[in-house]
Amino acid sequence: MKKILITILIPILLSCKSSNLNRCDENVLFKETFFNHVKNIEDNIGVLQDAKFRQSVIFISNYAPVSTNQIMNYSRTYPIGVFERDHKKWIEWYEENKCKNIQFKDTYVIPEPYRND
Repeated sequence: MKKILITILIPILLSCKSSNLNRCDENVLFKETFFNHVKNIEDNIGVLQDAKFRQSVIFISNYAPVSTNQIMNYSRTYPIGVFERDHKKWIEWYEENKCKNIQFKDTYVIPEPYRND
Protein backbone atom coordinates (compact mmCIF):
# COMPACT_ATOMS: atom_id res chain seq x y z
CA MET A 1 0.00 0.00 0.00
CA LYS A 2 2.88 2.39 0.86
CA LYS A 3 4.56 1.75 -2.49
CA ILE A 4 1.37 2.62 -4.36
CA LEU A 5 0.89 5.79 -2.30
CA ILE A 6 4.51 6.85 -2.84
CA THR A 7 4.26 6.05 -6.55
CA ILE A 8 1.24 8.33 -6.81
CA LEU A 9 2.46 11.16 -4.56
CA ILE A 10 5.98 11.65 -5.96
CA PRO A 11 4.85 12.69 -9.48
CA ILE A 12 2.22 15.00 -7.97
CA LEU A 13 4.75 16.68 -5.68
CA LEU A 14 7.28 17.05 -8.48
CA SER A 15 4.72 18.63 -10.79
CA CYS A 16 3.73 21.11 -8.08
CA LYS A 17 7.37 22.03 -7.50
CA SER A 18 8.09 22.54 -11.20
CA SER A 19 4.97 24.66 -11.70
CA ASN A 20 6.17 27.01 -8.94
CA LEU A 21 9.53 27.35 -10.68
CA ASN A 22 7.85 28.36 -13.94
CA ARG A 23 5.60 30.98 -12.35
CA CYS A 24 5.56 34.25 -14.27
CA ASP A 25 4.82 37.48 -12.43
CA GLU A 26 4.09 39.70 -15.43
CA ASN A 27 2.94 43.27 -14.85
CA VAL A 28 0.11 43.51 -17.37
CA LEU A 29 -0.24 47.30 -17.07
CA PHE A 30 3.47 47.72 -17.82
CA LYS A 31 3.15 45.33 -20.78
CA GLU A 32 0.26 47.34 -22.25
CA THR A 33 2.09 50.64 -21.77
CA PHE A 34 5.37 49.30 -23.15
CA PHE A 35 3.77 47.88 -26.29
CA ASN A 36 1.61 50.99 -26.80
CA HIS A 37 4.82 53.01 -26.94
CA VAL A 38 6.40 50.46 -29.29
CA LYS A 39 3.33 50.67 -31.56
CA ASN A 40 3.43 54.47 -31.53
CA ILE A 41 7.05 54.38 -32.68
CA GLU A 42 6.28 51.72 -35.33
CA ASP A 43 3.35 53.73 -36.68
CA ASN A 44 5.19 57.04 -36.83
CA ILE A 45 8.85 56.24 -37.54
CA GLY A 46 8.56 57.26 -41.19
CA VAL A 47 5.71 59.71 -40.82
CA LEU A 48 5.81 62.08 -37.87
CA GLN A 49 8.44 62.12 -35.13
CA ASP A 50 6.58 64.61 -32.96
CA ALA A 51 6.52 65.15 -29.18
CA LYS A 52 4.39 62.03 -28.62
CA PHE A 53 6.85 59.99 -30.69
CA ARG A 54 9.80 61.34 -28.66
CA GLN A 55 7.92 60.57 -25.45
CA SER A 56 7.62 56.94 -26.57
CA VAL A 57 11.34 56.76 -27.40
CA ILE A 58 12.17 58.23 -23.99
CA PHE A 59 9.93 55.69 -22.24
CA ILE A 60 11.41 52.70 -24.10
CA SER A 61 14.98 53.95 -23.63
CA ASN A 62 14.56 53.88 -19.86
CA TYR A 63 13.94 50.13 -19.96
CA ALA A 64 15.32 48.62 -23.17
CA PRO A 65 18.29 49.52 -25.37
CA VAL A 66 17.79 52.42 -27.77
CA SER A 67 20.59 53.60 -30.04
CA THR A 68 20.27 57.21 -28.94
CA ASN A 69 23.71 58.04 -30.33
CA GLN A 70 22.25 57.39 -33.80
CA ILE A 71 19.57 60.02 -33.17
CA MET A 72 22.31 62.65 -32.91
CA ASN A 73 21.94 63.67 -36.54
CA TYR A 74 21.23 67.14 -37.87
CA SER A 75 17.46 66.70 -37.59
CA ARG A 76 17.45 64.65 -34.36
CA THR A 77 15.32 61.98 -36.01
CA TYR A 78 15.35 58.26 -35.36
CA PRO A 79 16.62 56.56 -38.56
CA ILE A 80 14.40 53.69 -39.73
CA GLY A 81 17.26 51.19 -40.10
CA VAL A 82 18.43 51.90 -36.55
CA PHE A 83 14.86 51.56 -35.28
CA GLU A 84 14.50 48.16 -36.96
CA ARG A 85 17.60 46.86 -35.16
CA ASP A 86 16.52 48.39 -31.85
CA HIS A 87 12.98 47.02 -32.19
CA LYS A 88 14.33 43.46 -32.16
CA LYS A 89 16.30 44.26 -28.99
CA TRP A 90 13.19 45.70 -27.33
CA ILE A 91 11.19 42.53 -27.93
CA GLU A 92 14.09 40.38 -26.70
CA TRP A 93 14.45 42.60 -23.61
CA TYR A 94 10.75 42.31 -22.83
CA GLU A 95 10.71 38.52 -23.28
CA GLU A 96 13.73 38.17 -20.99
CA ASN A 97 12.27 40.42 -18.28
CA LYS A 98 8.49 40.05 -18.45
CA CYS A 99 8.26 37.56 -15.58
CA LYS A 100 10.18 39.86 -13.23
CA ASN A 101 7.14 42.04 -12.46
CA ILE A 102 8.61 45.10 -14.21
CA GLN A 103 7.66 48.30 -12.40
CA PHE A 104 7.27 51.81 -13.75
CA LYS A 105 10.11 54.13 -12.83
CA ASP A 106 9.43 57.25 -10.77
CA THR A 107 11.58 59.41 -13.04
CA TYR A 108 12.82 59.00 -16.58
CA VAL A 109 16.17 59.95 -18.05
CA ILE A 110 15.81 61.96 -21.24
CA PRO A 111 18.34 60.89 -23.89
CA GLU A 112 20.70 63.67 -24.93
CA PRO A 113 19.26 64.14 -28.46
CA TYR A 114 15.87 65.02 -26.93
CA ARG A 115 17.05 67.41 -24.20
CA ASN A 116 16.19 71.10 -24.50
CA ASP A 117 13.42 70.41 -26.99
